Parts: sequence; C-alpha cells; structure tokens
Amino acid sequence: MPSSPGQLIFYAWTGSPWASKVVAYLAFRGIPYNLCEQPITLPRPDLASLGLKYRRIPVLAWGKDIYCDTSLIIAKLEQWISGMDYKAIGARDSTGKALEHLLEKWTDVAVFGPAAGAIPSSLELVQDPGFQKDREELWGRPWTKEEQDRLRPAGLASLRGNFDFLEGLFGDGRKWVNGGDSPGLADIHSAWIFSWMLSLPNGLPEDFFSTRDYPKTRAWIKRYDDALAAAQKAAPQPTKIKGPEALKKVTSADFVSQGDLQVEEDPTGLTFEQKVEMFPIDTGSKQRDAGKLVILKKSEMAISTKTQKGDAEVRIHYPRFNFSIGPPTTRADGNY
Repeated sequence: MPSSPGQLIFYAWTGSPWASKVVAYLAFRGIPYNLCEQPITLPRPDLASLGLKYRRIPVLAWGKDIYCDTSLIIAKLEQWISGMDYKAIGARDSTGKALEHLLEKWTDVAVFGPAAGAIPSSLELVQDPGFQKDREELWGRPWTKEEQDRLRPAGLASLRGNFDFLEGLFGDGRKWVNGGDSPGLADIHSAWIFSWMLSLPNGLPEDFFSTRDYPKTRAWIKRYDDALAAAQKAAPQPTKIKGPEALKKVTSADFVSQGDLQVEEDPTGLTFEQKVEMFPIDTGSKQRDAGKLVILKKSEMAISTKTQKGDAEVRIHYPRFNFSIGPPTTRADGNY
C-alpha cells in the first residue's frame, strides 16, 4: 500500500481545465495533498528538475513515482485510496464503471478538441504572444486571434450537440449522472469541461447555451459547481510548496510502485529494462521521456530514469491510451 496521501504533490497552473478535474476529485473525496503551482507556459523548471520532459499539466508525484495525464492520475488514486478513510465516489457496479470510462473518453477526446477551438479570442490570455507561441508548439496549429475566430463557430456547434446529449440524459429527472443522491466520478468526468467553459467570459454564449435552451443541463452543471464549492470548503486545504521543496520530498521518499514492476507480453515486443521513449500522440508529442522500461501493462507504462541532476532515480508513468512507446530515437534523451 502506498504511503500517506498527504505526501501527494500535485503540479498544476491556476485555471487549468485538466487540473480542475483532478482538483475536483481530490476535493469530493477529501484527500489532502501538496500543491506546487506552475507557470501556464514553458519552461517549467520544477518539473524539469524531476527529470521530466512531458510538458502537459497536471502531473502528480507520489514518492519517487511521477504520474502523467488525468486519466492515469485518477485511476491510480481510485486504486490506491479506495480502502482508506476517504469518501468513495467511484461506481461499484460494472455498468457504472463502464459508464465512467466511456464518459471520461468522451470529454477527454470528443469534447475537449472542439471546446479548445471555441475558446474566445477576446480573452486577454489568448491574445498574449507568449501564450500563442507556447500553445502552437503544444497543439501543432496556430493559436492566433484569426485562427480562434475561425474555429469558434464549429466548436460551439459541436458543444451544442453535446448539450443535447446531456439534456436527454437528465430528461428522466435524475440529479446526477449515475442516478444517485450525490455527485460521483461520472459527474466529474462529464462536467469538468462544460463547467470550465461556462466560467470563461462568453465561453458559452447565452444565445445558444441558456437555461431556456438547456434547463436540465444547466441545472446539473450548477449543482455540480455548488457541490464542488462545498466540498472544497470542507476538504483539507492544499499545502502550497515551492519547486525545490517538492523535489526534496520526491527524492527523499520511497517508490510507491515497487509491487507493480512488470512488463507483460505486449504487441510492441518490448522487454523489461529495455531502453525506450514514451510520448503522447495527440498534443505535446515533441517532448519525449526516455529511460529503462519497468512497467508495461494494458493501461499503464513506466520508465526508470534520473532527476535532472542525475542524483536520484525516479519512475515516470504514462497511460497507454493516446500515448506511444518504442525504442529511443534522436528526438528523445534521458538519464539511464
């Protein structure tokens, strides 16, 4: 069993839509954690000091294990903390678990892309040349005002289709996605991106997303926001720490994944401790983590590598979905 959840270190920038999903999960369950705030654009020296090339936010460190991508972060927290004295919000039946999984992929893949295109170009941040340059490198597309204005109509039209789906789901009078009396993991997986878009000035214009057009969906999102605010008030407040302290905590801790070390028979044909590189295939694929393969399973992979200074071993974990792994190329480097 991993060490105390109070040793969790969460790396995120304020206002990140992806981080908001994990923040909601931690709040609804009342799990304590440390927060190491990051800049919204590269460079991020705190993460680089861990030996991490992965450029997306958020990242979670527990001991010397570093977990990337919200899907893997939440999956590991569900696995590790299910038996501890923290509120359970995940489904316990097979149908509910399947619904959670499908809704997670729905918002992560089908909804987020159009939502990013629908972000208003009027936002001060979107007009910042530094932000535009950083996101162009991340996404592989222009992030100019002209490009956002071009993408926004199609993005909003796609989001209206998603609101139609939700309006039908709540048409039977249920308050929460899985039909319970309180928000669950399925609600987090479903609501995070819509809640975030509604928080942006004119993110989802009232002309198309009003309470008149979508009364049940807007009521559900408000219930979610209100429940989250109450949960955040009741939960332990995150302990804010700086990068050097976070690095010290990581390198002085033990591994929590010691019992997970296994390379299963896999279509890639990779073997234990083979030198490999890993990277996301949708966004941020230019940054690649390289090291010795220590975990390869159907839903998770991990490498052993060193911190930036080379004085401590860490393990970097990725999910398998939307990520690639293989022998190193000239595009990756690492301390083996």
